[in-house]
Amino acid sequence: MEMEPFGIAHLKITKILADIQSDVILQRMLLQTNKCIVRAYMINAYDLASRDVGGFSDPYLKLAVGDEVYNERDNYVLDEPNPDFCKHYDFSAIFPGCPPLRIDVMDYDDLFGDDLIGTTTIDLEDRYFLAEWRALQDKPVEFRQIYHPSSAVSQGVVKMWVEILPAKVAPEDVEPIWDISKKPPQEFELRLVVWDTRDIKMMDFEGTSDVFIKAFLDNKDPLETDTHFRCQDGKASFNYRLLFRPKLPRKDYRLTLQAFDRDFFKSNDIIGSAMIDLKQAFEDAELTKRPLGINKSYFDKYMKKTCGDLEWKDDNSFWMPMNGKDADGKIENNGFVRI
Repeated sequence: MEMEPFGIAHLKITKILADIQSDVILQRMLLQTNKCIVRAYMINAYDLASRDVGGFSDPYLKLAVGDEVYNERDNYVLDEPNPDFCKHYDFSAIFPGCPPLRIDVMDYDDLFGDDLIGTTTIDLEDRYFLAEWRALQDKPVEFRQIYHPSSAVSQGVVKMWVEILPAKVAPEDVEPIWDISKKPPQEFELRLVVWDTRDIKMMDFEGTSDVFIKAFLDNKDPLETDTHFRCQDGKASFNYRLLFRPKLPRKDYRLTLQAFDRDFFKSNDIIGSAMIDLKQAFEDAELTKRPLGINKSYFDKYMKKTCGDLEWKDDNSFWMPMNGKDADGKIENNGFVRI
């Protein structure tokens, strides 16, 4: 009904009628028993407080609605403050009278007993009987702080969401179960071309350096260029391609470059190092399923905010500063590597 022609829109009659109807529906719901399924989607947690001396916690989940409990102790994540869970859990529930959903994040300890990292509790009845929450077709993802009884300070955050579904519905009305499982690892190829250097510091007493470049995404799998022997002017030339085959998703997308002076009778001397975060490029390549080259245009649009300014020689190559420490332990620039 249009209210404006009657001049009574200011009375907010539609809202009053809606509230009355909502109250009637609520009274009807409270007077009948409803069997439901409570489905908790647990995505991940981050910034979990440590319960282990000298290391991170080994977290796992324990969820309960009344006497129905899921305990993921056998699936604890070793030494990880930001664990992925990627699972859902179904509980049988009756409304009204449904107990709250309790989520405990635990720290596994095989010797001295497990410790509670933190807890969050969700009032399921408050949601079930709230008309606004029931009206949402897609329930919101929640970032819930977890707390320990001994402290008022948050012990981390759990990312999750909850659905409350009728236990018996027609097959065509069954709500789909969202697939939040981890993506299977996917192998990519990272091609790194190390062109040359400039202003590289001379490390040997005769004023030369035997320069080579080491690069890695993981410390355990470094790759090296060949060596430019007897470099005297800081300009070592390589034109060398390094191939990496990382698997995604991964936690660390940073590429590290290190310039060294090669020594045959003692350990190699590090001249300097630099790091660049390639997360955006990896994610874009994964999304588009196409090769992606980091040129100046792409860098300025999508990576500059994270990586800062870089000096470009041309549209397809740039200089990475090799920073090291002087005799007093202060950071100094020891040259540049072009990639």
